[in-house]
Amino acid sequence: MTHRTAFMIRALLAATSALAALPAAALEPAEVFAKVAPSIWEVRVSNAEGQPLALGSAVVIGDGLAVTNCHVLRGGKQVTLKRGNASFGARLLYPDVQRDLCQLRIADFHYPAVSIVPSSMLVTGQKVYAIGNPLGFDLTISEGLISSLRHDDNGALTAIQTSAAISHGSSGGGLFDSNARLVGITSRMVSAVYGQNLNFAAPAEWINDVPARAQKALAERAAAASAVSVNTPSATAAAAATPQPRKRGELGPKSQAGFAEYLQKPWPKVFVAADGDVFRYAWGQNAEFRAMSWCQEQYRNCSVYARDDTIVEAK
Repeated sequence: MTHRTAFMIRALLAATSALAALPAAALEPAEVFAKVAPSIWEVRVSNAEGQPLALGSAVVIGDGLAVTNCHVLRGGKQVTLKRGNASFGARLLYPDVQRDLCQLRIADFHYPAVSIVPSSMLVTGQKVYAIGNPLGFDLTISEGLISSLRHDDNGALTAIQTSAAISHGSSGGGLFDSNARLVGITSRMVSAVYGQNLNFAAPAEWINDVPARAQKALAERAAAASAVSVNTPSATAAAAATPQPRKRGELGPKSQAGFAEYLQKPWPKVFVAADGDVFRYAWGQNAEFRAMSWCQEQYRNCSVYARDDTIVEAK
């Protein structure tokens, strides 16, 4: 082989590698929708009597598997995935309540799984599409940008902020990039009363962690329950497992202590109370939204007890 031939071969290989490294050409919105629509389903949640409780969305992540937000399933006994005339019963397989992602198992459910984008590939300003079932309007697509990538104090990504419109019923739906890959699971929005185009999604790569995190949480709860059963009567353990309903306008001892701390915080601020003598408070920008979101992710029957230094919840 001559030096010239070898040089040409190396140049050709380098050019081929460079082309392979280039991102795929962006799809048109209609193409994104057509590609991922078979993987987006409506979630209907009912009580034991079949009465409807909640409506949301779900994304197919594997054969017989889908993911949605845990808050969509809260309090439900029956879960159904529906689209058009097709309907499938589902059961909860793995709950990751802390991150608000729940994996569902669906029998005889064979639909294409989405492709997941690592969070390291996301950038603020890139175009994204939210696809779900807002207010029950099935398979609705909205266009927007990644407005921001929200991180905690340790630099870990905690939420994807987007201007793509979502509404009640969008929870558990998909946020996709321009190559029809899953970026996040749409989970919450800021009401128009407090802001506009402020919507949030859980990073899609969290889906991979759901089984392990759910099993770890289950083991921790089992260990805690075992310790309670050894040290207290069974009736006390049962009472501890079920938060006592809070009377409107009243706070338990722990919440009262928390409220005393809250009163020392600057305005604007809000104090949110829930069943079981638990609470959340926040101050600063979007205080009410943040406090309610945090509360609803963990507790039941969250409501605003006070705004600034004024109690607004009457007995």
